[in-house]
Amino acid sequence: MVIRSVFKLVLMSTAFLAGTLTSVSAKATEQLQTEGSQKDFLAEAHSASAEIGSMPNTPPHLAQAIDGKTTLKTGIGAKELFIGVVDVLKADQKEIGQVTSVSQLSDVQPTDWAFQALQSLVERYGCIAGYPDSTFRGNRAATRYELAAALNACLDQISDRFATKEDLATVKALQEEFKAELATLKGRVDGLEARTKTLEAQQFSTTTKLSGLAVFTAQYGDTIGSKAFVNSVPGGSNLTGSRATALAAVQLSFNTSFSGSDLLQTTLFVGNNGQDLFSAANVGSTNSNPGPQSFFVPGQYYWSQYPTSVGLYRLSYNFKPTKDLSITVGPLFYPTDIIDLNSYTGPVTGFSSYFFINNPLITPYELNFKGGAGAAVDWKIGGGPLSFRAVYVAASPFNSTSNNFGGGLFGDPYQGTAELEYANKFGKDGKNSFAVRLQYTNSATSNISQNAGGINAELNLGRFGLFGRYGISGANAYGGASPIPYTVGSAGDFVAQTWMVGAGVKDLLIPGSLLAAAGGQPFINDLGSAPGINDRTQTNLEAFYRFPINDNISVSPTVMAIINPNNSSVNPTLIQGLIRVTFSF
Repeated sequence: MVIRSVFKLVLMSTAFLAGTLTSVSAKATEQLQTEGSQKDFLAEAHSASAEIGSMPNTPPHLAQAIDGKTTLKTGIGAKELFIGVVDVLKADQKEIGQVTSVSQLSDVQPTDWAFQALQSLVERYGCIAGYPDSTFRGNRAATRYELAAALNACLDQISDRFATKEDLATVKALQEEFKAELATLKGRVDGLEARTKTLEAQQFSTTTKLSGLAVFTAQYGDTIGSKAFVNSVPGGSNLTGSRATALAAVQLSFNTSFSGSDLLQTTLFVGNNGQDLFSAANVGSTNSNPGPQSFFVPGQYYWSQYPTSVGLYRLSYNFKPTKDLSITVGPLFYPTDIIDLNSYTGPVTGFSSYFFINNPLITPYELNFKGGAGAAVDWKIGGGPLSFRAVYVAASPFNSTSNNFGGGLFGDPYQGTAELEYANKFGKDGKNSFAVRLQYTNSATSNISQNAGGINAELNLGRFGLFGRYGISGANAYGGASPIPYTVGSAGDFVAQTWMVGAGVKDLLIPGSLLAAAGGQPFINDLGSAPGINDRTQTNLEAFYRFPINDNISVSPTVMAIINPNNSSVNPTLIQGLIRVTFSF
């Protein structure tokens, strides 16, 4: 009610600025005469100021009135009662006076955490007032009125003690001179407050933020030479003519944190099912049952063949039980979220093909492409340069019964990888850095099991950098599987190797840009060969120049080539150029 608010305002103002009580009480009295009856006011007074009756300066008839025993019989009107209450408070305020020593406050002890702050405000500035009973009541929540009154008292004291009349005149002159600017600033602050309130009222969630990634790609590819491209069966043709294509891919991530150090990530994806030349040619696809499989990584464009229907791309939860240990669990994430990272080879800021983004033996294509359910740990040992990571992911965790792959969390296809990294900086101001990652993978994908070892290294010397990967695998193709599109006889046990090297230059012409090129061979093996069948080693090449338009948009012209596709001499060289435009928000 208005009466209670006015009454409380007077009480609070009295506790800090006794000198203002007369004017406040006059205004409040006038409002009482027009806004409420005596009976209503007495009820409000009884509720809001029960303590006043026990104060030492309270007249007997007023104490009885406030106590409610003789209130309606004494004939005291609302105006008289109100003025009487104010007089009592003023008398008590005068009795205690301005606090000149913190010891005058009976409920403030030297052991209190704010004791020194109160002592400074009292003894240095003299701008702290206590309650009439010599208490400070520091644990009680303060109202905005009380804070305003206390702040005003402190400012008055400071201006009286430390500012001369000349200083005050100068400040006043400055205020007048910049009156327009101050008014503009006030308007901007008011506008920001209004916008903040609107955002708070309309925000999607207090725990979840939305981030997005949209990739537009224009692509054209063709073969070099007169030879027809063949796949799976020598003599068959998979490419009848080349066309320019437009590819689109979108990822939307809902990033949720419940503690500030954890992350629940839910990512959806959709695209236009656009193809690049390499994916259209099915480089690396075999006729293994059930359906074409790809153990031999083809080097297709990372953002190709995103379906037109919305799907779940990632659902995982990451948390930190300790400062240096991070744990990830989830029904759908990717081994390469945790291991085999490299600052030059990310699909958003680096190379565009699967082969140059990750080691195909350490992160088999099927797991790298599909993802799966599992868990991972990332331990930065002692907070130093040494880190240990481990991940297990199964690509068919949703199958509750066995299938041709075994199914379930522990059936084919699966991958388990451990990685030990040493990364550090050196040189002046730490502008140079290097990282070496030793890796081991045990996997079963596309009916091929393997134990693979690998190394992932990078060296950054200012703007110039080098990176490289190497992997070697002892593998077994069981169940008639073929690790390459066509092979001689049953594959059985075999040894595979892979390598890639690259170099990059940062901030070339444009700040934030990266020019990089790389080459490598994805599948060197000791399997049998025949004319046109595993008689060459496929070689992949890629170069790109990524430059930012602004903080949210970048453009990456890219050229990619595959020489001797599918480890076959009968296949022509494939080449494609593309322009990738990335929008992040």
